[in-house]
Amino acid sequence: MNQWIPLRWPADWPASALELIKGTPINCLVLGRQEGLAALVQAARGRGLALAGLEGEAPEGVTLIPCAEKSKLNWAAPGAVLAVKDAVWPGIQRGSGAGGGPTGIPWVDSNGWFIQLGQVRAPNKTLWMAVEPPADSALLRATSYELAVADAEAYGARWVVSLDERLRKGLTAGNQEALDTWKKISAALEFFKARRHWNGYQLASVMAVVSDFSGPNEELAGEILNLAARRPLPVLPIVKPGAMAASFAGLKAIIYPDQEPPAEPLRRKLLEFARGGGLLIANSEWKSVEGTLSGLDTYRRLQVRTLGRGRLAVASEEMLDPYAVALDAHLLLSRRHDPVRLFNAGSMNAHYAVSPDRRRAVVHILNYSMRPQGHPVSVSFPARYRAARLWDLSRREAAPLQVFPEPGGTGLQSVRPQAKPPAPRGIELHLPPLQAYAAIELEA
Repeated sequence: MNQWIPLRWPADWPASALELIKGTPINCLVLGRQEGLAALVQAARGRGLALAGLEGEAPEGVTLIPCAEKSKLNWAAPGAVLAVKDAVWPGIQRGSGAGGGPTGIPWVDSNGWFIQLGQVRAPNKTLWMAVEPPADSALLRATSYELAVADAEAYGARWVVSLDERLRKGLTAGNQEALDTWKKISAALEFFKARRHWNGYQLASVMAVVSDFSGPNEELAGEILNLAARRPLPVLPIVKPGAMAASFAGLKAIIYPDQEPPAEPLRRKLLEFARGGGLLIANSEWKSVEGTLSGLDTYRRLQVRTLGRGRLAVASEEMLDPYAVALDAHLLLSRRHDPVRLFNAGSMNAHYAVSPDRRRAVVHILNYSMRPQGHPVSVSFPARYRAARLWDLSRREAAPLQVFPEPGGTGLQSVRPQAKPPAPRGIELHLPPLQAYAAIELEA
């Protein structure tokens, strides 16, 4: 089941439309309770296709996939797949609710943060994003479907391929534009299928959020993950019940946003992290007097205390705005610890993951505007890589990227006079115009 690549079978397609599946990576049909399924089921099984149905709408005789809204998912449900009913269609948010933060960064709809949380909660399961295209199909392009594939696959999930009415009818009518879009969807699915080893890479993060991600804490903790990704600041989710067994090695900062204070064993572990040199940011109910008020860090929303070799920052009032929490955490941590930095990123998100042996890495670049940028975009790393190449969904081969050394590894210049320039500690890459998605593959 983890290898299934699902398509929600359109109710108005005849069994003969199975010819469209031939030669694509799709190997699973997701069926609803439509009439006249017998011929389709027989033909699909004859082609070796798996048959599945989402919980609540599945016909008899197919594999049932547990499916619910994010807050109601049963992470311990049997089977290797969980489907998310309220996944979002990726892109720049449109309509009256659209907007950006105070810095003008456009708001994007993405499922990436929740997929990462799901991989922590159910590491042996694959998430399916069960989201339909928006009703205004006249605005959909092939790149919209490519982004829907990439927004799930880049983080290790699957999109349940779903087609808008115009595309469905165009395909069965043999319309060339529709067939071209279908080929691009198939090519995007094939691209990620051929690179499943990327799913074994680990998120490159120096910050974590420790929370139960449920009840009154669900929205705040989840949105911190979502909005930190827009900075882009990769954040590792750590679910509270597993926090005592989790390793904090490599982390520079931890956010504890839950309203209720942690149990005493976890509280001691978090304070030990801070005393060892880390930054611990806690909600206002922490009720702690550890450490000494710092005169160096002054923030309206936080009281910052020096604690051992690190810092404890407690919210002056209850945390309510996840954008403000992500912003304050990034300012306190400072950009010198950023695992990856994007310049002029606009509507792009970056997902940076490193192989277990630390010799290879991949940066998924998702462009939610789906339009090539009209300005230079660059990406930098404090780590040294000797080679970089760029993949996009239209290429059979990767294009090499020139690697530029970045003095100091952060782009920041020292205020102290120096006899000679600092030795390069990081690299910078300049990106060509991108549409929906590209991946930078790195070698140390």
